[in-house]
Amino acid sequence: MAKSKLTILAVCGSGVVSSSMIARKVEDILTPLGVEVNVVGLLPTSVENYLKKNPVDFIVSTSPIPGEIHAPVIKGVALLTGFSEDAVIAEIRRTAQKILSEG
Repeated sequence: MAKSKLTILAVCGSGVVSSSMIARKVEDILTPLGVEVNVVGLLPTSVENYLKKNPVDFIVSTSPIPGEIHAPVIKGVALLTGFSEDAVIAEIRRTAQKILSEG
């Protein structure tokens, strides 16, 4: 059975506002695919510990993430700046569709 829900981390070193902006954009990108999206905003230093306790499908980050990360990480700076945003949107869609099809 194909997966129908994704859990995604929105990671930004500058705080809650930027990760909230990323979360909203990721939801806007993926909702038209008919998938339920749960986006959690975190600081980079919280990611490794979060992943030890919670499964995550992929991460969209504007900052380097310390530690050992075993989830796909998409560089999401373009979602804030608008520069090369289409490429990042395409990567988010591709990653989501791959995960969904693998179920």
